[in-house]
Amino acid sequence: MDFGILGPLQLAWEGLPVALPGRTLPRLLAVLLLEAGHVVPLPKLVDAIWGEVPPATARRQVQNTVASARGLLLSAGTSELETVGDGYRLRVRPEKLDSLRFQRTVRIAREQEAASEPEAALASLREALDLWRGPTLAGLGGRVIEAGARRWDEERAAAEESRAELELALTTGVSVVADLRRVLEAHPYRQHTAELLMTALYREDRQAEALDVFESIRRQLAEELGIDPGQRLRDLHTAILRDDPSLRAAPKPDAPKPGPELPSPAQLPSDSVHFTGRTEQLAVLDRLLEGGPQVAVISGIGGSGKTTLALHWAHLVRERFPDGQMYVNLRGFDRAPSLAPLDALAGFLRALRVPTEAIPSDLDEAAALLRSRLADTRTLLILDNTRNSAQVLPLLPATAGCVAVVTSRGRLPDLAAAHDIRQVTVGALDGDDSVRLLRSLIGEDRVEREPEAAQRVAELCGGLPLALRIVGTNLDAQPGTTLAETATALAGRDRLSRLAVEGDPTTTVAAAFDLSYQALEPEEELLYLNLACLPGTDFSKGLACALVTWEPEAAERLLASLVAAHRIDEYRPGRYRFHDLVREYARRKAEAAFDPAALQRLREQAVEWYAQGSTRLPVLEYRNIVATFLEWNGHPQVSRLLTRLIAFADAGYREDLTGRRPLADSQYELPELALVAERGIATGVRSDEPMDAVRAFALADAVAYASGDLHQAKTFAEKTLEYLRRTPHGDATGKARNDLATTLTQLGRYREAVSLLREAMLAAERSGNRSVQVEVLTSLGTVLRRMGIFAESETLLLKARELDASAEDGPTTVYPLLSLSELYADQGRISSAEELCHEIAEMLRDHPSKYYRARLYFRQAAVHHADQDYPRAEAALLHGLELVEQVNAWRHQLVYTYWLAELYVDTEQLDHARDAVERAAPLDRYETSETLAVKARVLCKLYTADGDLRRAVHMGRQACDVFAAMPDPLRQARSLRALADAYQAAGHPQEAERCREESRDLLSGLGIDPGLRHP
Repeated sequence: MDFGILGPLQLAWEGLPVALPGRTLPRLLAVLLLEAGHVVPLPKLVDAIWGEVPPATARRQVQNTVASARGLLLSAGTSELETVGDGYRLRVRPEKLDSLRFQRTVRIAREQEAASEPEAALASLREALDLWRGPTLAGLGGRVIEAGARRWDEERAAAEESRAELELALTTGVSVVADLRRVLEAHPYRQHTAELLMTALYREDRQAEALDVFESIRRQLAEELGIDPGQRLRDLHTAILRDDPSLRAAPKPDAPKPGPELPSPAQLPSDSVHFTGRTEQLAVLDRLLEGGPQVAVISGIGGSGKTTLALHWAHLVRERFPDGQMYVNLRGFDRAPSLAPLDALAGFLRALRVPTEAIPSDLDEAAALLRSRLADTRTLLILDNTRNSAQVLPLLPATAGCVAVVTSRGRLPDLAAAHDIRQVTVGALDGDDSVRLLRSLIGEDRVEREPEAAQRVAELCGGLPLALRIVGTNLDAQPGTTLAETATALAGRDRLSRLAVEGDPTTTVAAAFDLSYQALEPEEELLYLNLACLPGTDFSKGLACALVTWEPEAAERLLASLVAAHRIDEYRPGRYRFHDLVREYARRKAEAAFDPAALQRLREQAVEWYAQGSTRLPVLEYRNIVATFLEWNGHPQVSRLLTRLIAFADAGYREDLTGRRPLADSQYELPELALVAERGIATGVRSDEPMDAVRAFALADAVAYASGDLHQAKTFAEKTLEYLRRTPHGDATGKARNDLATTLTQLGRYREAVSLLREAMLAAERSGNRSVQVEVLTSLGTVLRRMGIFAESETLLLKARELDASAEDGPTTVYPLLSLSELYADQGRISSAEELCHEIAEMLRDHPSKYYRARLYFRQAAVHHADQDYPRAEAALLHGLELVEQVNAWRHQLVYTYWLAELYVDTEQLDHARDAVERAAPLDRYETSETLAVKARVLCKLYTADGDLRRAVHMGRQACDVFAAMPDPLRQARSLRALADAYQAAGHPQEAERCREESRDLLSGLGIDPGLRHP
């Protein structure tokens, strides 16, 4: 089987194309071919096929697709697709995959060019480029595939440039204009491509077009990047304007110009054989060769691989600098004293054959002499391990042919102010590259035997190359140690102590961090240690400033300083985080530096900020507050954080349009919230302050309600009210009674709910709390609707709607409208219900909550059902169920799955009805009186249709009895109709007529047309 990714995905067997049906199989094979020979984890395949919202069955579908792919490959007489742990690997021989053939042929061309065989190199490049049929994997999009394809498209562009250089240098007469135009269209900022295209056009006597190319790239660089073209491109533009005759002479292809008799400096330390990843950073460094800024600063935390990157790139491009490659370790972060700029200058000048006695002792004179010696040369300088800008400023060349690459733990903003530089930030390796580095260090077999453990080791190393190299070195020295054992050890206490090479105290992660820590100023150190003590994953600028006594402007300057030095990362505006190993290191330092009183003050400041900071904290703070509560649970004020968590744990009943996310959209948070509530209750019931228990029970209530456990929610809500009544103000706003009543309503205990809600309404009105008034009015209107008290229900819901709409920022919730639309549908006021659904849809148009959109679909389904538009009712139900399934709103999923089953029975789709009932069965653990009655009515209808009349009558009676006890007269009337049909089919016409008469009486009392169909 032959494979092609250099263009649309292509498979061929014995020269004939192989069709790939469906959507998942081509995408799966595309990713496996991009990573040919390497294990692709199953989650990455899921991401590649479906993106951010995979179906619940994604893993199974991937497994099924892999089976299809294996069958396809086996039919061609090959079985290269292997299962490795929780991933898959496609082994392909290089000659069978066009991208590998391309890569191998380009490498041969580079070797031929280096051996002064330009004609052979050109032939190899032509052969390599002939393999391309279009952009990599054209027609297949998505984040994963596009990221992999981008790498090959970049390699193609580089090969096209090399081929064009050789065609022009050898004056072959072959036009490269069309190919270079295509490259420049795909990569509009490649100045070297523009330079080659302009030269080619000029030599074809198309001077005006050449000048147009310059103007086009100049305009794009200015408008989109805010920079000017590089010096080489500007010089070429000037030469074309002058019609410089030297442009018509074919330049020789990158051959070293005649130099001094002695060899040029070649000081680069060796390249790393284990270099992995850093594709984006290498691309930025490559732009140094295109003109423009010719100084780059590679910055990152200690151990991130800055020097490794600089040297790897230097070795890749060393042939482009025939006049020398010079290197100096400035020891900016080192146990030895930093190297003075004058000493570094002296070393460079000696390398350039300046006699020692002729080297000036004055810094400025020595710097001027270096610039003179480097003028008109093509020399590369690697200025490694720089502490500050002052160390490197005297060492920088001044002419266009030279390039300087600086490495430092900070971004050197002073240098950026003095020179036009390229910033290259080196962070942690991603998961795939971390595992690749580990594979390179310890061998592929060990990683393939334990792929999950390898991924875990990479995670525990935080993607830090130094940490991975230390682990790899130790594993290489201990062949009997498994990756699983290593992961277990790293996951234990004091991970930093284990990230050390045995017998070498200098090769440790902690030692690398020590050098950065020692460079902190006293105020930076205090803020750094304070921030490290914070629980959670990140922190905001506001919280950081609250931890210190300085003015906010001073604190912000220190934050900026820590970011510039890579002590912390500003990963989005105003939010910061540590690399996890750096935070572990800094916490250890803080524990040694802070006494108990200082730690207590820090905790008080953080809790105060979370509890009293802004009126509405962003969802981003949720995990931080959870972590803070769990880690500092012994702190006397920490229970105040529970109030914040209650807001996050709101099951979607309140303020859904103000940016608060209902918990139903984030069920993965429920277990840890339940743990917080459990610990809060244990502390709160022992506290002398009743509000500690109130907050904990209120959180437990919200979690239980969102989880669908209404019986437990009722218990917690009653406890909340009990402890609240022990406080001086009690349930002053009625909020606690409303929450309990909401749960009682869902449990079918309507009369108790109404009693509590009438009390709560008076309390809310007295308090003047608008949002609670809207909640209580909506809750009472909803339960009265269910009880058939339609007039008062409508009055209350309209009042809730009006009160909410009068808020300063406009409406904050859709619940009054949802309940009102349900009321109108119940009454048969279809057009009014439809209008409300349109209004709700408009309010939710830009809202991200799947939970609320699901509720709207269910309201629309009710309207369509009442209007006997069954296909649209079915479609709305299916859309809503898909959404509640995604957010695990189990109780809603249970109720509306039975509703869907009932729709299928009513439309005589009995097989679909049985399937729906079967799908609902696992959710019966969330059953309440309401869901039990709905289920009983559905089964009554289904058993009647199936002829199981004894069970049909039993279920019909059960539904009628439960709805009557609530009381819910409308749904009781619907259930009586179903029971009448069961009696009629069972040969009991008198009982059937009695049920129909009772149903008609109930509907007549409600003012509803008995002929109206209801869900």
